[in-house]
Amino acid sequence: MNFLSKDKVNDYRVNFNNNGKIISIEVTCCGRHIGEIRFKNGESKKCPLCGASHSIKIQHNHFHIRPVMPETNNVNSVYAEKAL
Repeated sequence: MNFLSKDKVNDYRVNFNNNGKIISIEVTCCGRHIGEIRFKNGESKKCPLCGASHSIKIQHNHFHIRPVMPETNNVNSVYAEKAL
C-alpha cells in the first residue's frame, strides 16, 4: 500500500559503518524526522503525528521497511433523544 500524499512524506536513510555494514535507518514521516531504528529484525518507530508504525523485516538477502497505518477507531456514539 502507498500511504504517501502531497502533505505527508515518508523517507528512509540507511546508515553504514566504515566496513560497509548497515547499522541503522533514519525514519522521516509526515515530512518530519521521527527517529532512528537499529538494523535489527522487528525494530520499529511510531510517528507521533499520524500514528504510523515503521518497521523493518530482514530476510535472506534483502530487507523491507513498511509503514503500517493504525486502524481508525470507529466508535458508534449513541445519543439520547432530547425530550420535547
